[in-house]
Amino acid sequence: MMRTLFAAALAVLLLAPAYGVETETWRQSSFEDFAQGTRERVALRSDGLLTLSPELKELLDTSADAIWSLAADRKGNVYTAAPSPESEKLRIYRISPDGKAESIAEVDGLACFALAVDAQDRVYAGVSPDARIFRISRGEAELFTALPAAYVWAMAFDSKQNLFAATGDKGVIYRMDAAGKASVFLETEETHVRSLLVDKVDRIYAGTAPGGLLLRVSPSGESFVVYQAAREEITSIALNGSGELFLAAAGAKRGTGLRSTPAPAQPVVPPAPAPAQTAAAGQPPPPRPAPAVARPVAAGGSDVIHIGSDGFPETVWESDRDIVYALAVDAANRVVLGTGNEGGLVRLEGDRLYTSLLEARAEQITALLPMPDGAVVFSTANIGKVHKAGPAPAQTGTFESDVFDSGFFARWGKLSVEGKAAGDSVAVQARSGNVNRPQKNWSAWSSAVPAGIGIDVNVPAARYVQWRTELKRPETSGSGSGPEVRAVELAYRSRNFPPRITATEATPPNYTFPPRLLAMTPSDKLTLQPLSGKARPRPATLPLSGAGAISMNYSKGYVGIRWTAEDANGDDLSYALEIRSAGTSNWLQLVKDLEEPQYTWDSNAWPDGRYEVRITVSDRKSNVPEEALEGTATTDFFTIDNTKPRVEALAAKRVGSGVEVTWSAIDERSPVRKAYYSVNGGDWIRIEPQTGLSDASSLRYSLRVPEAEAAPGNVVAVRVADEFDNEAVASILLPAR
Repeated sequence: MMRTLFAAALAVLLLAPAYGVETETWRQSSFEDFAQGTRERVALRSDGLLTLSPELKELLDTSADAIWSLAADRKGNVYTAAPSPESEKLRIYRISPDGKAESIAEVDGLACFALAVDAQDRVYAGVSPDARIFRISRGEAELFTALPAAYVWAMAFDSKQNLFAATGDKGVIYRMDAAGKASVFLETEETHVRSLLVDKVDRIYAGTAPGGLLLRVSPSGESFVVYQAAREEITSIALNGSGELFLAAAGAKRGTGLRSTPAPAQPVVPPAPAPAQTAAAGQPPPPRPAPAVARPVAAGGSDVIHIGSDGFPETVWESDRDIVYALAVDAANRVVLGTGNEGGLVRLEGDRLYTSLLEARAEQITALLPMPDGAVVFSTANIGKVHKAGPAPAQTGTFESDVFDSGFFARWGKLSVEGKAAGDSVAVQARSGNVNRPQKNWSAWSSAVPAGIGIDVNVPAARYVQWRTELKRPETSGSGSGPEVRAVELAYRSRNFPPRITATEATPPNYTFPPRLLAMTPSDKLTLQPLSGKARPRPATLPLSGAGAISMNYSKGYVGIRWTAEDANGDDLSYALEIRSAGTSNWLQLVKDLEEPQYTWDSNAWPDGRYEVRITVSDRKSNVPEEALEGTATTDFFTIDNTKPRVEALAAKRVGSGVEVTWSAIDERSPVRKAYYSVNGGDWIRIEPQTGLSDASSLRYSLRVPEAEAAPGNVVAVRVADEFDNEAVASILLPAR
């Protein structure tokens, strides 16, 4: 007999809705939908809009592990720094407005996290880990100053051409005059000052670690904490044209119990001892080189906070995974984010709307530099390159969806694209297969057709499907317009699968299932049987593994079965039961149009014997007649027995001072399970057979009546019952002494 975890299965069968095989649609329209796909020169907005990415151009490939800083002069030249592939020095690069890159100088050092350009277009490079600042002018590099710190994290000029440097590992901001004379401008009591910005009135904004503070410092050096982030460090600060602040905070959230760790970085060996250098008069001596360089950005995600003119802070972007390394404000006054560890360029559109502009082929976008024409220049780590994004959109871009699993073998219908297109500026294709990854054994991509509503893409029937689209910018569109895709929808219809019976079981005899409502809502009342002296079994509870149990009510002569069924399409099922006795071939209808997977019936109308039931399950309620399917299963044989056992050879004889009563209990079809006796109508008392086991259809009993109850003429009654609660009663008068 098959058995299973009936309780959970029955609950699903009772509560699951009926679906049937109907035409369905696979729709993708949200950011989460499209984020699972593959984008190539396609941007994704947070409300699910696909557009062309900014046109991307590689300006410089240094082959170094990372580039950490960018700066520009008034002529539009871009400057950056990276380790030289030929020497243990830092190479300073200049990229002209026409995209030509060249090395203009080399300086001692391992990493450059900060670059700045003064009013005379001289370049300043802050070198770590020995906190020296070099000035490069007309291809010549000279030591500008050396600071008593390990790292120079950021630099900026004020209107008087004083150079400010944010340093670590003592969290000090230094100010240098035009001659390179350095003085302490602010001691922050933090370990690092990680970011720096000077506004139009020479106020300095500084971001710290590990306290995550945004400080505002007046030109006279008076500081005020504008904001304390919920994360550990302020990695970047930006100021838009309206005077509103934006800051990027990175690291684990405070109060989470998580400890941050440095972002992955390539190990850097300690530098070789450098020749001693003499500091200018009044300058502090050069510090001892630190042992290694790795830009420490805490793991755990980032927040971007907007601080308005009234000082109110508001989180406008957040991620538990991506780290924001850099912020910038583009020519259209929009904030742009450079993130890792998937190299994302993100633009804030306002009202918590943002666009993932592109994903660079690098792990981190480390620095951003907005250009007057609307383009954004950015540097990367792993590998160290410089790119320019924009200002025009890419000419073409493609988006390939993730793989959709219909769950079954399905026929694929028409595809619809919602968006904005001109002519053939958006084309779509589709393909299908029966393995969950597109491989060579999938169908070929269908022919590309212009986007629209109800497009025939002619995809072969299969379980899995995928679509892709190509966006093209019309030649006459200009830089501000292009095709858009807002949603893609594909119709499909699964094949109907036959339902099947997964397990069957005969229920205990003499019990019925209560009505469905009662089965799901236990009663708070108990009905007692009449005081007849006859022991009635308690209502049966079928023990089930899983969600619960099914209670049954005692009802003499009833038999029943229960089963579980499943349908791959989730169809509403109905059942028909047929019965036949052992040794016969003719099935007799027992019940049809049954909705629940259980049934009990009165067996008194059936001859004693061995029977089996055939269960037919159908999904016709959820399908059109020509597509309805059935499944069948047959139970194990079970017994119907409504015949009483016999009491034979009932006798009583005097033995000493008592009486011995003996008898036999015989049943033709099932074992004798119970025997009782009663003296003069008293309580029924249980007695075991002479063998001690109630395991046979013929058993012998022997009863020693106590002397106190053995008076001549007393009546001793015996009662025996078989496995199906069929009972027989007989009595005898006790003999004279």
